[in-house]
Amino acid sequence: MSRAFSQNTMGAVARIGAAASSAASVSERMVEILDQLGTVIPIAGSMVSVVDPVTNRRTTVTTSGYSPSTEAYLNSQDFHHEMIAPYSLPRLGAPVRLRDLPVDPMSLRCVAEHWQPAGLLEGALSALVTADNRYVGFVDVSTGDHAHPSDDAITVVEHVLPILANVVDPLQSAKRLVSSLTGDCLAVALGGDGEVIPLQGDLKPGMLEPRGDLYPTVARRLGDKLSSTAFLWPTPDDGWYACRAYRCRDYIVVLAPRALTHDHGLTQRELEILTLLVDGSSNEEIASRLWISPRTVRAHVEHVLAKLNVPTRAAAASRAMENGLLLSPEVIAYVRSRKR
Repeated sequence: MSRAFSQNTMGAVARIGAAASSAASVSERMVEILDQLGTVIPIAGSMVSVVDPVTNRRTTVTTSGYSPSTEAYLNSQDFHHEMIAPYSLPRLGAPVRLRDLPVDPMSLRCVAEHWQPAGLLEGALSALVTADNRYVGFVDVSTGDHAHPSDDAITVVEHVLPILANVVDPLQSAKRLVSSLTGDCLAVALGGDGEVIPLQGDLKPGMLEPRGDLYPTVARRLGDKLSSTAFLWPTPDDGWYACRAYRCRDYIVVLAPRALTHDHGLTQRELEILTLLVDGSSNEEIASRLWISPRTVRAHVEHVLAKLNVPTRAAAASRAMENGLLLSPEVIAYVRSRKR
């Protein structure tokens, strides 16, 4: 339960709020926030880490006073299993001091092997949880004084945790991008492990399957340079979603799918050939890829040009990229397997 503010804590919270809302980078803002937190806690060691929703790896935003081995341990799964998960810190949503723990602190590896040998006697560990209940990282501060952090200092930390979670949340850039889309547009963030994180709209069960192929498809289409790309993805009822993917800061990928309302009457085979035209393949190369004759390819190309009402292969490729009429190898294999 939140404690009452003293005059000193009110000032600290206000200064931290101002630092969090500045135009500086995430790491610069966190350094300033920790400096302000140092006015109420004699900080001897500190670290802020963020959980990447794409890779699920923990990476340092800023650290001070900890050895490289301590930093590596705090970012490890071992630390998560020892300190974050057992004490329900993401659910608790409040800072925990060593003296608040229900076990002997010296029984914990982080204390016995890392903090105590460095003369760090107390501290506060807090999970960073967003308003929509996503665990996005943690903040840890340590002191060389058993009396700190004080109750007043814990009050400050408790009240600024939502602010800190918002600062480090990797999906902030994705949310800003989604805010520029139309309100009726479905938008999700993609994780490298196949996780689909809803950002806007109603993501119905069975949409965007197979999930495991989504991120590799987008990564392949974006390559190293593109900030956005468009392609087709199958719907459960044998139709297509027209998808546009955007690469945001921190390499978060936002996907905005919508039901394709006009496919120009193109068959799946014609879409496959159109995709290969975009890749610059010749008729002979397309024939080899699709195990059909060059003559059949020429006939399909003529049909594609007629349906798109364009005069040349280059114009067809341009129209395909503009409208996202592109299939990935994963989609082709998946659709074929579904029809068997």
